[in-house]
Amino acid sequence: MQERIDNQDFPGLMEFTRTYDLELRKLRMGKAKKLLQSKELKEQATSYANAVTFDLIGINRNSRKGQENAEGANKYLQELRDDVAKFLFLESTIQTEG
Repeated sequence: MQERIDNQDFPGLMEFTRTYDLELRKLRMGKAKKLLQSKELKEQATSYANAVTFDLIGINRNSRKGQENAEGANKYLQELRDDVAKFLFLESTIQTEG
């Protein structure tokens, strides 16, 4: 995504964000959330996953024809990175057998 923003490839960025919600949030984050041990952690994970959707919407809005804005897209991309990092931190709470 960063490369597309840097290259001002807003049509490509818009197309990517449309499909990435399914790939990242629903498939990958959804599977990972099932491994969490408590209801509270699962609720946190859901909150971060929902934030990812809004981050992608923000990137998409800043990529629309006539509304192309690299600064806005970069802002939402950073928020996406932050939300994914928070989600990944929850991985440290997963108990493994052994």
